Amino acid sequence: PTPEQRQKIDHSIGVCRLVYNLALETKMYAYQTQRKNLSAIDLCYQLVDLKKDFEWIGSVDSQALQASVKKIDAAFKNFFKGKGYPKFKSRNSTQSFSCPNNKREVDWENSTLTIPKIENIPIKLSRKFKGEIKTVTIIRTSTRKYFASILVNNGVKEPKLKKITAKKAIGIDTGIKSFVVSSDGRKFEASRKLKDNLIRLKALSRRASRKKKGSSNRKKANKTLSSLHEKIMNKRLDYIHKVTHNLTSDNQAVSTIFVEDLNVSGLLSNHKIAQSMSDVSFGKFYEILGYKCRWHGINLVKIGRFDPSSKRCSCCGEINGELTLKDREWTCKSCGTTHDRDENAAKNILWYGLQQTIFKNKTSVGSRKEPVESPTLVGAMKQENVSV
Repeated sequence: PTPEQRQKIDHSIGVCRLVYNLALETKMYAYQTQRKNLSAIDLCYQLVDLKKDFEWIGSVDSQALQASVKKIDAAFKNFFKGKGYPKFKSRNSTQSFSCPNNKREVDWENSTLTIPKIENIPIKLSRKFKGEIKTVTIIRTSTRKYFASILVNNGVKEPKLKKITAKKAIGIDTGIKSFVVSSDGRKFEASRKLKDNLIRLKALSRRASRKKKGSSNRKKANKTLSSLHEKIMNKRLDYIHKVTHNLTSDNQAVSTIFVEDLNVSGLLSNHKIAQSMSDVSFGKFYEILGYKCRWHGINLVKIGRFDPSSKRCSCCGEINGELTLKDREWTCKSCGTTHDRDENAAKNILWYGLQQTIFKNKTSVGSRKEPVESPTLVGAMKQENVSV
């Protein structure tokens, strides 16, 4: 954006952040003092009085202000689903505001974007689209970069899910050492961008902390640190997109993908592996894999969390109860087959998934001779998922 447009965008971001924080504080205060739960509509009605007291708030799109207030309802819904309690927004983190209504246009010939109150913003187009614009979200990163995320209704419907068959199904095992291993032989090593840049991150963090608070030098140091964090995040996302594309793009060969039901939040609570878990970003991987499977009509099925995928011999079904976290390879005492831990787990995930779906075996057990981990272990983490 031009300097004038940048000033308007920054002003809109600041006002929307202020309105969000005020609405959150009002909602919390009403519940603490009167046990009254204010809805987003109740809070939006109070915007009229707020504009009367502070006229400069009226310079921002009214729909953008209401969208900021409505985000509080979404934040509390996520809280009741088990996520963190809603927090007040800081001016130092990534900021955004949405324009769900009024004038929103993209001029393809002149490469400009028009939103309410701000017209003809120069943009670099990543790709063209066809359809009705529903929402435009302007995002400003901590490194002062601006992005426009445009939600479009293009009328394209998701394809129907394919029939689950054993020939066109694969199982994938995820881990910290080997990021993804599939039952058909594909293997993707972990791309640890955080670990590769950890020394540089620590140096920049120390340098920023030693600067005087509020000084220009501290702001410059923080911006340099934020740039490196942003670079690491972009590299990680790029690698995840490449892996998920490889798994889902050949939709003629794959109709079903079986995965483990990982307790990601539980694994992150273990301080010994939390950094490594965050570096490979399993949560983001499963999120991206999920919507790409829907795009291609691929079934994404989770097997039981306590199915012993690493301990079971994929050849004879024998369970190796002596397997430890250090054992990356092991030999079955029953049939003598030597297994790679991750490859064997991927094959077992496929087997358990087929038992659940095609053979309708809810316990994922093919025969009574094959023991399953005790159901009293609910809430515990799978042993093989905490290997470093």
